[in-house]
This record gives sequence, C-alpha cells and structure tokens, in this order.
Amino acid sequence: MLARAPSPSILILLAAMQSLPTEVAAAPAATAATLVIERVELPGADPQLQTYNLQETTTLRVFARSAAGFKSSQLLWQRRDSAGGWRAPEPLPFSDARWRDSDPHLSGDGKTLTFVSNRLSAEGAVRGDDLDLFEATLTNADTGRWTSPRRLAEALQSPRQELGPERYGKRLYFASSRAGGPGKLSIYRVDDDETAPPRALPSPINDGVANSDFTLSPDGRHAVWWSNRDGSEGGGDLYMTERIGERFGPALRLPAPINGAGFEFTPSITSDGRWLLFASTRPVPGVVAGLAQVYRVSWPALLEALGPEAQAFSRAALEAQVSALWQSFGHAAGEPADIQRLSTLMHPEARVWSQQWNARVSELQARSWTAEAFVAAVGKPSPRALHECEIHRELRRYAGHAEVYSVVESRRDSAQAVPDVVGVNSTQWQLGPQGWQLVSLHYALEVPGAPLSGHGGQSGKCVG
Repeated sequence: MLARAPSPSILILLAAMQSLPTEVAAAPAATAATLVIERVELPGADPQLQTYNLQETTTLRVFARSAAGFKSSQLLWQRRDSAGGWRAPEPLPFSDARWRDSDPHLSGDGKTLTFVSNRLSAEGAVRGDDLDLFEATLTNADTGRWTSPRRLAEALQSPRQELGPERYGKRLYFASSRAGGPGKLSIYRVDDDETAPPRALPSPINDGVANSDFTLSPDGRHAVWWSNRDGSEGGGDLYMTERIGERFGPALRLPAPINGAGFEFTPSITSDGRWLLFASTRPVPGVVAGLAQVYRVSWPALLEALGPEAQAFSRAALEAQVSALWQSFGHAAGEPADIQRLSTLMHPEARVWSQQWNARVSELQARSWTAEAFVAAVGKPSPRALHECEIHRELRRYAGHAEVYSVVESRRDSAQAVPDVVGVNSTQWQLGPQGWQLVSLHYALEVPGAPLSGHGGQSGKCVG
C-alpha cells in the first residue's frame, strides 16, 4: 500500500463529501484487554525510514521500505536459514533505485511476487509517478533468482494509481484510484482473464471514500483491509469481514490496541495462521514521527476476542441452509419435494443414511443413498402432502465444518396436533466456495420405548 495517510486538508475534503452507505459492527469493548500487539523488529531498520507491507510465508518474507512520503520505496526479502531463523534482508535482485517499487505480495506457493512500480514497461514507456501492476517469478529459491518483472495486462492498469495487489491462484485483488470507482480509492478483483476489466468489490468492502490493502486469511474465510469510512481514526483503520464465496458479511472495525490514533494499513496474515501483521504510523520513541512501523497480533487471539461476531455471517448462513433443508422436503398432495432447492443444498458426493425400526422382524434396519439417488427418490410426486417441522436444533462447529442435530416432526396435515412420524437427524455441513453444503445426512425414526418428546423441542413449534 503506497498511498500515504490523508493530510489534514484531504481529511477535510473527505469529510465534506457524501459517504456511501456503511454497515459497521462495533467490536466488543472488552477485547482491548485480551489483545497484545508487538512491534516487529526487522534488521537494518533506520529511524529515518518506514517499513510496511510485511508478508511472511513458511520460507520467505517480503516487505517494503521507504523515506517519508513513500519516496524511494524499495522491496526487500528474507529467506529462512537452515536453523529456522531469518537471514539478513536483501533488496530483491530486480530492485532498481531509479524506480519506486512497493506493495509486495507472494502467492500461496511462494513463487509469484505481485507489486506496484513506476518502472519502465517492457516497451520502454516512461511511467512518471504512475504506479502500475507488475509480477516477477522466483525460479530458483536456493540462488535467489527471479525473472524480470512483467507489467500486467493493459486492461488492469489505469492512468492513476494501482496499489496493494494480492494474487490468490488465478484471482487478483488490488486497489485503484481510477475514475468511475465507488470511492476515491477502491478495491477491485480480476479473475483468470487479464483482458477483462476489473470489477469493484461489493459492499461493505468499498463503503466509504477510501479502501485498500485487501488480504485474505489462509483459509480464505476472513478478509482484512484498511478503510477511512465513518468511525475510522488517524486516516484509516483496519476492518475485517467474513467471506462466503462472493459474498461478504458486515464490516467489523478491529479493536484497540490494533487500531489507534495512527494510520493502520497493509495487513497480512502469516501462512501458518499465527499472526496478523500490519503497519501503523503510531508514535514510536526514536523514530521520526509519522513514519510507519510493522506490528503483529495473534490472529487466533483476535478471533477469540471478537467472539461470535467473527463468524456471525457464516453462522446465519448455516442456520438458513439447515432450515432450507427441511423446507425443501415439504410438498402438497400430488407434488414432489423441492428437488431444485435440495440439489443446491447437497454436495454432489453427499450420502444419506436412514435407520428405522422394523416391527415385523423386531430390529433396526439401515439404508443409504447417494445424493443423486436420494434426490431422485424424493423428486417423485406423492399422493399425500408432507409437512416437516424441525422442533429442536443443536449446532457444533469448527471453522468450515459443522454438524447439526435436529428433531423433526412429519405430518400429512399441517393442522393436526399429533405428528405422524418423529425422527432425529444428524447432518454434516462443509463451507466452501458455494457456501454451506450438506455432505452427510443420517436420520432415524422414533423407536418403541424411546419417545423423542423429551429431546428439548416443543411439539408443533418449528424452529428456523
């Protein structure tokens, strides 16, 4: 992120502008006492220089250093030594003092470095102070050999500044001050087609006047970026949101001591998921005022401190999918279940298991179906109606895995007081790019001598 913190005059201008609609969830006030930030001391530090954009993988570190005002910015990298420590920082081999190189980001495999620069293009065009998107490839990690930087396709560039690029597979995120965006500085994405125009990310990412430095957690479930939307201090603060496929939950401003009176920017999460790294212009003894330094805070501790808010968006999405599952089975007389809806809920490799009492032979019998066979079976019209009522639900979850225990009543007539059948259901769900999908359903009908009336539900009162 090469854009400096807004000056007082710019802040006055931004305040006078009409902001975009903003949805911001307030972080719990009590979290400040549970979080500790540490300054990351990088070798070669100079009190006249600032450091930012630190990113750490298992074997490499990259970061940027510059003078005040992001002048003379340079990219540096560190490699792990045989003992597991970090070697001394070195300028990247293609670094050239004639150009401003900044905002480095390594792809997940550690081989592609995306950054911004005002260096000459391959055609020798003079870029002036215009920062464009470039990439270089690490061809030999032992010798530190890189390809010459490649300026990305013209369709991705603009006459204004491109900042904070990050590549995830074939998808690239970056910020730009180009005309026509939702704000003065907005975050865009482009997929595997570099000839297609970038698309601005939806709300709440680009709410407010300026947003940049979009980064994803290693599991892809959370996004962190800086914004100067309403409620921010010091020119910009760090925000976080949950991500489900292409959808984002409400923006959550990170609590103190992460955000403070300074400008917080260039967040990244280490590839092992241990640390949230970020730069801040907060005052540091012995360092020139206004120059950024790098800090870190425990990523697991931050998620724990934020509590349910950190996964409220995906929790609500899961609850909605569970309710949709039982609703999809219901139908009127002579009609089938809603197999179109059911098909979207189920993972293609899902399996369904049933267990019910066979009075004729006095034993429990089990049966299973593939997702395809099960959908086909319930997709046949039935002469009698079916009304499913989930009366009790228990949910357990770890990250993108969840299991749900439900008690469900089945009625042929929704008005009848006593259900025809009561059953217990254990469902397993996986959170992926398509959202929550059912990977397993195991249901068992009530057996003689073991009534389900005492399993926490209230008969006839549906949940969800």
